Amino acid sequence: MPHCRKLACDITDYTDHRERRESNLRLSLIWLTTVIITMPLLLQAQIRDQHIATTVEKYFARNRTAPTLISVNLSEDYMYGRTLKIRIHGHRNTENEDIGFAFGAAAAIANQTSSKIETLWVEMDVRYKKIETTIAVAPAPCSIDAIVRKSRSFGSWWEECLEFL
Repeated sequence: MPHCRKLACDITDYTDHRERRESNLRLSLIWLTTVIITMPLLLQAQIRDQHIATTVEKYFARNRTAPTLISVNLSEDYMYGRTLKIRIHGHRNTENEDIGFAFGAAAAIANQTSSKIETLWVEMDVRYKKIETTIAVAPAPCSIDAIVRKSRSFGSWWEECLEFL
């Protein structure tokens, strides 16, 4: 009979161990599911207003062919709303590429800001006999869709969203 009691104890121990293991597995799955669901929210970088200028400067510094950055300003414009203004010194042979690069930087930053930016504004000075200034404005959501998310073509963004003043 002692043999049967030992077997019953072993079965009970095995059942308890199995139930604990299943319980731990359930808790692990719940924890893992929670982490997987919340991870994109945690990973999405949020750039605060006071860090926008330095982030744009770093963006320009990373690319050696980038136009020269003169200034970055975040302002509340009465006509355009919350506006990210970038002023650059472009090259006369690559004006379109310089404006495109500046809008690419602005769209990438606007996509990651903690508070919504409504308009992107690029002012480009080009020295050709004298200084000529080109001002281009585009809605931020349209620019983000075209440049960051690539959900519309760059050509259609250039034609439909971009406005030269």
